[in-house]
Amino acid sequence: MILSQRKSKIGVITLSGMITFTILIILFAIKGLAPFGDRSLVVMDGDIQYLDFFSYYKDVLIGNNSIGYSFGKTLGGSNIAVFSYYLSSPFNLLLIFFGNAQLHTFFDLVVALKLSLSAMTFAFFAINRFDWEVNDNSIIYLLTSIGYGLCQYNIAQSSNIMWLDGVYMLPLILLQISNIVAHKKFWSLPLIVGSAIIFNWYSAGIDCVFSAVWFLFEFALHSIEQKATIKNFIQSTLIYVSNMILGVLVSAALFIPTIGALKKSTRGSLHFGSLMDLSFLGEFPSAIQKYTYGATSELGSVALFCGSITIIFAMAVLFYHGVDIRKRILFSGLLGGSLLIFYWNPLYTVFSLFQWVSSYHYRYSYVSIFSILFISVIGYHELNDEKRAHRFFSTALIFSSALIFLYYCKPINDLKYVYLTALSIALQSALVLIARFSKVNAFSRNILFIAFGGLFLFDIAFNANCLINYYSIDGISRYQSYREGQENTISTINSADDSLYRISQTTTRNMGDNGLTANYNEGLSYNYASISGYTSSPDDNQREFLNRLGYPINGENMCITNTSILGADSLLGVKYILSPYDIEGLVKIREPDNNGKSIYLNPYAFPLAFTYKDTEYTPKNTTNPFEYQNELYRQLFGLTENLYTPVKYNVRVNDDGYGAQIQLDMPDDSSTLAVYGSVPWEYGANSAIYINGEFITDYACWLSPTVFYIPNDANQSCEMEVKTDADNFNWDMVQFYSLNLNVLSQYAKIANSQRVDTLSVENGLVTASISSTQDDERLFMSIPVDDGWNITLNGKKAEVESIGDCLYSIKITNGTNNIVLKYHIRYLKIGILISCMTVFGIIVMKIMRFKRKNSRSGEKKSI
Repeated sequence: MILSQRKSKIGVITLSGMITFTILIILFAIKGLAPFGDRSLVVMDGDIQYLDFFSYYKDVLIGNNSIGYSFGKTLGGSNIAVFSYYLSSPFNLLLIFFGNAQLHTFFDLVVALKLSLSAMTFAFFAINRFDWEVNDNSIIYLLTSIGYGLCQYNIAQSSNIMWLDGVYMLPLILLQISNIVAHKKFWSLPLIVGSAIIFNWYSAGIDCVFSAVWFLFEFALHSIEQKATIKNFIQSTLIYVSNMILGVLVSAALFIPTIGALKKSTRGSLHFGSLMDLSFLGEFPSAIQKYTYGATSELGSVALFCGSITIIFAMAVLFYHGVDIRKRILFSGLLGGSLLIFYWNPLYTVFSLFQWVSSYHYRYSYVSIFSILFISVIGYHELNDEKRAHRFFSTALIFSSALIFLYYCKPINDLKYVYLTALSIALQSALVLIARFSKVNAFSRNILFIAFGGLFLFDIAFNANCLINYYSIDGISRYQSYREGQENTISTINSADDSLYRISQTTTRNMGDNGLTANYNEGLSYNYASISGYTSSPDDNQREFLNRLGYPINGENMCITNTSILGADSLLGVKYILSPYDIEGLVKIREPDNNGKSIYLNPYAFPLAFTYKDTEYTPKNTTNPFEYQNELYRQLFGLTENLYTPVKYNVRVNDDGYGAQIQLDMPDDSSTLAVYGSVPWEYGANSAIYINGEFITDYACWLSPTVFYIPNDANQSCEMEVKTDADNFNWDMVQFYSLNLNVLSQYAKIANSQRVDTLSVENGLVTASISSTQDDERLFMSIPVDDGWNITLNGKKAEVESIGDCLYSIKITNGTNNIVLKYHIRYLKIGILISCMTVFGIIVMKIMRFKRKNSRSGEKKSI
């Protein structure tokens, strides 16, 4: 009998995963998702960021890039936080079997695997949490598990593939907490929590926050059933807290270095002030309205669909005759609390992990879906007499009516989906009641249950289908074509030039018609040194420096680098620029490939390391990017001739104050001068720049640059128009400057004449050798300052300063100077030590418990 039960448990768990995976593969084939067609679940940030990260990680796996340090991340930096947030899931090891042209197939397949595993872990939880016969409850275990695997959250957040690890780990964590309360085996909780944090610390953080709620819920339920005491509560609390702390310590090898890396940006700070805002974010009834096919979540309105009938099971148990009123109150509290976390700002802040969230507002809604499904299992099991059947039917009727009524009060969903959801509730409710209470033979009852199960599967699959329509896009073939062209472009540059340089570009794979883009991780994707980056763990020093150069900070993650500011690029060692249009001063060396960009050589690019005179000059503080560059050049070269000089202009503001025409007196010699402009704004609005009637870029908005390049055809004048729908520009602070290429060439010659004798630059290791005959020289290196670098000069700690509060300046001495920069991930060694000691301690404790158990068993036998 025990063996039969065990086989039944394994069968239900396995079947839940197999059915979930089969449904997804069928939907992928029908919808033409990879590998069956040109569509994919890679949308939004998945398309903007994650494809590039996966390509980068594939290089890491085959030894061509590094997690410790990469020059492909903005100006260079550690990728430990990028790895732990985006890439540390064990599923990503499957990348080794996919080429870069097959990343969409990899992505969709891993989504299907994670969702299937989520169904299996929920089944594992439900079967082991309840002391009920599996065979009698197999159908509800199976269906709720599939509902968990294919719930609204999982499909809607499939593009944020890294968060799905938290979904399949949650049931495993909560089962161990249930075991703590019930005094069952729980020793594996620290290992499960530690693994969850390693797989993705962000979603694991959500799991840990919810685990506290679950502990209180389970103990309250246990107290009702077993009459627990305050002493029991204190003991259980200590066990729970200590095990959760041990779980964090298990993950220390990755988690502690991640915290250290996040401290370099505002993303590493927590916003506790929001806890004081007691306001509400939306209206509770919207959660009912959104419980329909195809519904999507937005701030103040959450969608929690996980099966039409499951919500009826969950709500009906609150009204069942004969169920302990204390339990019904507790279940009501869990359901109510599961909604409150979306609508009350303090709880929203807590479950957002004390971070300001600008998108994907309900990243944690799967925990509420888990609660609904948990109570729905109980609701199905307790549906065991006709009085409760009447309550169940009434609940179904009331909920269906509420869906329709609320739509006509405030329509926020598609009406046909409202009626279809109500119809599905009615059909499934009828089948359940007939199957459980009609007087039919066993064969007929089994047919009814099969029909109910089939309708449930169609129900959950239909919702997934609706969401896939919304959360998928086509364009795999375009990606592959672009990828081929970009790989050829980078390969062409690398094969023709073995020097050290950076590459920049004015367009990326995803460029809107407005001239803007958020794809700034191609340096990582195609493994070249870059000046661009878009991650959740940026280095704010680098972003501030780029901002002062004219590449503006955008949000908390990136700088906008979709133009080429030649003075800034040259200083940073940008030798090649990829662009679909000509830029004054650059030399085209190759026509466009499949990526639509020509290769341009920057003849003024500085070496990545060169010496300069150590002067007392202190650059003036200015927010003008052109004057700031003038100051940097003056500091490095001690010359008085400016790189940038102002261009005369005349502004004619429109009568309504919205927009202006700007007449520029362009320099005479287009062969020696490049022209740039910047129009400071006070706040974002719908704005655009036109030059001589030609659209250049959207402006003063999300993703827009500040500095823009102005083509110079040696005209005496140039007409520029700024169109906007608001009075948002500072017309008195307009900036137009010409870059003197002759002066830039002079600076470049000086820098190249003072380049180091030998220089080797690898990810995480830089060596340089310089022979100097002076005592007042310093070495400039366009490598960003980072406390992870260990810098030595002739074997001793070097004396270092910074240029622009960002790039290294190293004091050198008369004679031979051998400089070594070695990068180490901060807190990595101590993190590994803590993890090893914690795991070792857990194993020792397990062995000791096993021995004590055996010794007690032996004593009983001898007696």
